[in-house]
Amino acid sequence: MLVQIYGITTIEDAVDVDHLEPDTLGIVLDEGIDTWDAVDADTARRIVSVVTRARVVALSLSTDPDRILETTRILDPDIVHLARAHLMDRAALDHVRTSIGPGQLMLTVPVEGAGSVSLARRLCESADYVLLDTTHSESGIVGASGQTHDWRVSAEIVRAIEAPVILAGGLGPHNVQDAITLVQPYGVDSETRTSLDVDRRRKDVAKVEEFIALARAV
Repeated sequence: MLVQIYGITTIEDAVDVDHLEPDTLGIVLDEGIDTWDAVDADTARRIVSVVTRARVVALSLSTDPDRILETTRILDPDIVHLARAHLMDRAALDHVRTSIGPGQLMLTVPVEGAGSVSLARRLCESADYVLLDTTHSESGIVGASGQTHDWRVSAEIVRAIEAPVILAGGLGPHNVQDAITLVQPYGVDSETRTSLDVDRRRKDVAKVEEFIALARAV
């Protein structure tokens, strides 16, 4: 079971979480797009430099291939994660995938209903990993909301596509085992529900440790 921890914003958290040996650590580079979990380029580079165990995932909120490739150049991650891949066409996605060289491509599918299955089928043709995430019930923003979605749809996607599926969206120690049991994903992702209650930009190391242990125990 691949375990991914997102929202690393400080050197301290990077060292502490990496020590717990998740498979991947996610960083959101500030690309001039409003999001609460982004970090500037210098901080992002320093975070990458101290991660020695996990593979680094760099998230881009852009749909512009040139901006995405600039983010890739800055961070040189193992995996490039496109949160708005559903707004891009096949040619743009394939251009990015070819241009990132040995790096892999993770594409987000917003899980909103039966139509998400056909979207996943389309995106998986360009993806090394497909990440299933929640569309916020009020803002419409995909990801990093702490909200879950209909796991039955996610389970259908897992059965429908060949690409490895990472389940995200409101997962934490309290529900990760139930989610894995129902969906049977290749991996699980946590950001909001493994952050500190008093500061969502900082990780709660005890929650991260529990999340990793519970996920791998299923």
